[in-house]
Amino acid sequence: MKLLKWISGVALATTMLTQPLSAAELKLLWYVEDDAQEAIIRSVLDKYTAEHPETTFDLQITPYSGMIQKFQQFAASGIMPDVSLTSSMEPVIRPFLADLNTEIGPEWINDFVKGWADGARYEGKVIAAPLNVTSTGIFYNVDAFKKAGIELPAQDKSWTWEEFVPKLKEVAEKSGTRYPLVWDVSASRWIVHQFQYGNHIFSEQAPIKVVMDEAKWQKSLDDFIAITKDAMPPGLWSGASSDNPKELFMGGQAVAYMSGSWQIPTLANNGAFAWQAGPTPYGTTRSSIYGGDYLVAFNTSPNLKESVEFIKWMTSPKVQAEYAKLLGVIPANMKAETVDYGNAMASDAVKIMQAELDGSPVYAATDQAWPEMQAVWGPIKTAVTQAVAGQITSAEAVAEIKKAADAAVEAAQ
Repeated sequence: MKLLKWISGVALATTMLTQPLSAAELKLLWYVEDDAQEAIIRSVLDKYTAEHPETTFDLQITPYSGMIQKFQQFAASGIMPDVSLTSSMEPVIRPFLADLNTEIGPEWINDFVKGWADGARYEGKVIAAPLNVTSTGIFYNVDAFKKAGIELPAQDKSWTWEEFVPKLKEVAEKSGTRYPLVWDVSASRWIVHQFQYGNHIFSEQAPIKVVMDEAKWQKSLDDFIAITKDAMPPGLWSGASSDNPKELFMGGQAVAYMSGSWQIPTLANNGAFAWQAGPTPYGTTRSSIYGGDYLVAFNTSPNLKESVEFIKWMTSPKVQAEYAKLLGVIPANMKAETVDYGNAMASDAVKIMQAELDGSPVYAATDQAWPEMQAVWGPIKTAVTQAVAGQITSAEAVAEIKKAADAAVEAAQ
């Protein structure tokens, strides 16, 4: 009997030595722009599984617009995924996020673009892993400019907004293009215009405080409202139109498009005309805004160790360069090699938009790096769209934004 027990023990030990120490299927929450992006993500996950056969994935695709609601549902139920893609660490999920300072080490986060890495820090912890960064700016229909016989400015010069809008209107008229300008209806896309006039919400250094000059904000908002009426499709920013800015630009119906670097792959693959990124117009200063994606792991997960290993792999220099090439994004890891995007227009666009990001003021990173900003994005969009629609004055809109910012700071104290 003892011999049988001993033999069984040896067999069990041998099996343990020849099998993976653990096997896990990670529940992974992700959002994508289209089917092509989903296929790319699945190919990346397949590569990880080929290198780490003990780890497989249950990929769940969720629309970006539904991520906050999804996080709220997770928090209410206490049942979390193992890993999620996100662009912000919403307050409702922060208590459930693993501290990567503990899981990976405190020096690891220093390898990433500072402005985006700062957004991953919270109360002495690192609650997210920077996956990629994005830059917001202008895309031009170069063919429309050529047809109109008007030259674009050099990348290091650009136009002011006061010069930019008349030029776009002239190009639209001479080239027969339907609209001078289309603009993503988004709080983070809109606030770049404020940044370009030196306006920002929060202080650049701790302790955090609201630093809005309401009179200056109001003037810039009035200028923006004038642009929506003078150069954009009617109703675009008031919500009265169902026009899609991306579809209008891709269809050759707009001279310029205010959006972000995440549009580069679509333009490279599907653009039916010559296009370029930048130079983005400016007010008193040139500015973009930091954006991008993070990966988060949940401390409630029974697969936390495997989740962290996957995150380390995804954010390593080599994989970030490969991922960036596949999706046309900018690596967040500063040790990643220079990416050849395999398309001259795409490579030039990424380089230009990254340079615009690097040349932006500090507040272009810190304003949204502060956790308090998460409570302000919604009020910004509501206030601006109402002001454009004429439902409230620009002074009332700015007051609403400041009220939300003040409340966010007070709630955090």
